[in-house]
Amino acid sequence: MNDISSWQTGAVEQLSRLFEGDPDARTFVLAGSLADPQVETDFWSDVDVKVILADQAVDRYYLSAAWLHPFGQMIGLERHEDLFTKTLRVCLDGFRRFDLVFVPESTWHNPSSWEHQLFRQPYTVIWSRLPDLEQMLEAHIASPLSSAIEQDISSAELEQMADQFWYRASAAIARVARNDLLIGLHLALDMARDCLMLQMIRRDRVKKTRIHRTGGWGNELVARFAWDNQECSPRKILDLVARSGEIFDGLASGLSSSYNSRGPRLYTAIERARTACRE
Repeated sequence: MNDISSWQTGAVEQLSRLFEGDPDARTFVLAGSLADPQVETDFWSDVDVKVILADQAVDRYYLSAAWLHPFGQMIGLERHEDLFTKTLRVCLDGFRRFDLVFVPESTWHNPSSWEHQLFRQPYTVIWSRLPDLEQMLEAHIASPLSSAIEQDISSAELEQMADQFWYRASAAIARVARNDLLIGLHLALDMARDCLMLQMIRRDRVKKTRIHRTGGWGNELVARFAWDNQECSPRKILDLVARSGEIFDGLASGLSSSYNSRGPRLYTAIERARTACRE
C-alpha cells in the first residue's frame, strides 16, 4: 500500500474497522491507485475498495448511504450493478471520493464470475475471513491494464446509437426553428455528449484499456465544442447541432467501416432553420 499522507489513510483505516466489525463481511481489499506502489497518490485520488459480503448484507450497504455519515456529508452518489457486483460511488464533503464495490459471497464462489474479472492488480488484502482468498486471487487475478476493453461498441450498436443521434438532431433543428430554445439546447447538448462518448471509445481502443489515471489523449476534440461567449442564441444552438453532426460522422466512420455518414442529409434543414430564426 502506498504511503499516503492525506485523508485517504484515515479513510481506509476507518472503512476497514467498520466492515471488520460486521460479521457479514468476509473480506476487505484495497484496490486502485492507493494499492499501487508505483503510483503517487494526491488530493484527487479516490478510495477504491472491494468488500466481499454475505449475500443478504450487500443491499444494506448498496441501497442506503446512511452508513457513510461518519465519513462526511453527502455531496453526490452513483449506483451501478451487474450480474456479479454492486458498486456505490460517492463524493463527500472535503472532496472525499469513494468507489465501493460489493461482491456477494455466492459470486465469489461462482467459477463463471471470474471470467468477468472481479479483481485485478494492483490490490492489497487488508483482512479476510475466507481461508482460500489468496489462492483464488493468485489463480484468477487479472494483471494491470491487460484486461479486454470493456467500453467498446459493435457496428450494430453504433448504428443504433446513430439512429437515435440523428433523430435527436432533427428534433433539435425543429425546436430551434420554432423558438423552443430550452428543448433545442437540451437535445444539442445530448448530441455533443454522444460525440464525447465515441471519442472515449476510440481512446480505449488505442490504449487497449478503459483505465486512464491521467488524461490528455483526445482532448483536442473538446476544443471543437468551445463557445466563444456566453450568448446562447438560436444560431449558436444550430451551430452546435451541425458541429456535433460533423464530429459524430467522423468518429463513427473511424470506429466502423460499414458506417455511412448521415450529416449531409440534414444540412439543408439546418440552413432553413437558420433562415427562419433570422426572419
